[in-house]
Amino acid sequence: MVVDQEHTGIMRKKTHPRQLGVPLNRWGRNLISCCPFHSPEETSLFFYDALGYWRYRCLQCGSEGDLVEFVMRSRFNGLEEPAARAEAMEFLGAQEHEQDSDPDEHPWIKEIGGEKSRVLENFVRYCHWAACKSPSSAEFFESRGWSIGQAQLYGLGYYSGDPEPFYSYCMLSGIERHQVSFYLDNLEAYHEPRITIPARNSKGLIHSVYGRSMEDDGVHNPYISYASGPVDIPFNIQPDNDNPIIVEGMFDALTADLAGIPGVVSTMYQDLTMSHLYKLKACGANSVTLILRRDANRRSQEYRIQDYLKMAETQGLKFKSIVLPKDETVDLLVRNYGADHLLNLINETEEDTVHTHRRSMLLQDIKENFDTAMGCPPDESVGYPLNTFPQLSRDIDGIQSGIFYVSSNPFNLKTSLLSSFALDLIETNKEIKLIYIALETPRRQIFDRMVAMLTGLSVLDVRKKNTDEEVNARILEATRALMGYVRDNRLEIWEDQPSFDNKELLATLKEEQREHAGLVVIIDGIDHFKVTDRPDLADIHERRSSVMLDIYKTLDIPLFIGGEIVDENGALIAPRAYLRDSDAIYWLESKDGELALNVNSKRLGNNNFYNGKLSIDPQSNRIQEA
Repeated sequence: MVVDQEHTGIMRKKTHPRQLGVPLNRWGRNLISCCPFHSPEETSLFFYDALGYWRYRCLQCGSEGDLVEFVMRSRFNGLEEPAARAEAMEFLGAQEHEQDSDPDEHPWIKEIGGEKSRVLENFVRYCHWAACKSPSSAEFFESRGWSIGQAQLYGLGYYSGDPEPFYSYCMLSGIERHQVSFYLDNLEAYHEPRITIPARNSKGLIHSVYGRSMEDDGVHNPYISYASGPVDIPFNIQPDNDNPIIVEGMFDALTADLAGIPGVVSTMYQDLTMSHLYKLKACGANSVTLILRRDANRRSQEYRIQDYLKMAETQGLKFKSIVLPKDETVDLLVRNYGADHLLNLINETEEDTVHTHRRSMLLQDIKENFDTAMGCPPDESVGYPLNTFPQLSRDIDGIQSGIFYVSSNPFNLKTSLLSSFALDLIETNKEIKLIYIALETPRRQIFDRMVAMLTGLSVLDVRKKNTDEEVNARILEATRALMGYVRDNRLEIWEDQPSFDNKELLATLKEEQREHAGLVVIIDGIDHFKVTDRPDLADIHERRSSVMLDIYKTLDIPLFIGGEIVDENGALIAPRAYLRDSDAIYWLESKDGELALNVNSKRLGNNNFYNGKLSIDPQSNRIQEA
């Protein structure tokens, strides 16, 4: 076993690195010194209190042990082990009064005790021992740039999901099963293997142990808690910290702390709250620096930061905010560029006020906009390409974010065009998810229409078994393809419901975008869309158009809406709101047996982007360029 249980109580109560007589420097939440056990000496020896008492470990030569063993090796190395241990225990015991009288001692050094603390620390020690034996945890730590030795500094471990071996381990320490169940009340709720991370309050007491999934499945918050407890204590909180750095992920905080950056705490992917600020201020904070990963929805993120700024101002705290570049994290930034890079970034960031925050966000957005533009080669589409509409795709530079109003003459062609766009987008762009909202027809008819378009058959043909088995095989293959898009979470087809309105729609789409950044929405039948707010607008079309603008501004996605427009003497006539607010108008017209699609924009300089001939399959009604 990695822990010497026999001497745990003595080491917790009577030993601290200050008693060793070696020069010590603060390094994150740990202490660091030169290692006397290898030559040449390097500042690589860490003293840490992650397992419930102080231990040492050199990250270069691998020397490790408790403080009794440190004294045995450094002062009494020439004696036999029993004699060296006795001398070391006497040496540390003789200096016990020095520890008790040390006025500069931090609160977490003192014995805290308590049954809960004992149970949780036992779980942390067990999980660290398990991590040393588990190849999968070693692979996970290696993928994060961590060694098992570095993980030990913070009490990181591995839990297999089976509680029985831990119960047996606890019996050796005199801990009863009912005590484990009481304090680790979620232990038997999660049975998948996880990395374990102890969370301590500002006095060093473990208040919870978190489990992190080892699978990178795109989950935004992969953490669970094995012990119920307060959820508003910043992870890695420390006393006497006047300028805490607040990050989102636990490994963001741990990697920064390992690099020696003091006072880095994590909200564990929660929104920053007033309670977080209360606790940081109680630990001496007079200013805070918030570092966030870049959200896909920059507008929403900016509003949240403004709320955080106001909270900090009410507490009299100075406030800085930093939004990292796309796909960048504090963890990656420190590992790739070092601690000084992050500290320089913080030092160079101006303190936030409402005005300076708006200005700094604007400067970041302008730079990001330029970097995005310059990062797109001339031969690539900015938006999502269309395979069956190649000239249209080139002319409009792919389907980009915006509101696009689609109509046709005759009117039924509008739905055929939207369905054709939907299938083309899904087939061509593997990274998107498309939501087709059918407000004019039952979604069963949309199923039939898409299967017909995939097979080249008519809608009537796909609604029943055919005498030709080859045709039935084609229908089966197309149905499987449609089901595959749904299973892969790339297509959803919604129909009208009594409770379906704009508030429900926006809330649902926000959730969808959090899970799938590449989101495209098609609303077929805007004239039937329910509107439950904006009573200040009497005209129903104005209200619907205002809702579409709100959805677009909130989500910044491609949004196609199908509705009615008439062509009167060569001019398109429709409710003014749709024509005025749309980024582009897609007008499909059938004349003399030919289909013509015109795409123009009143909002972008009255430009005619595209005017082309289309063809329609006489059986399936699938539309593509001629």
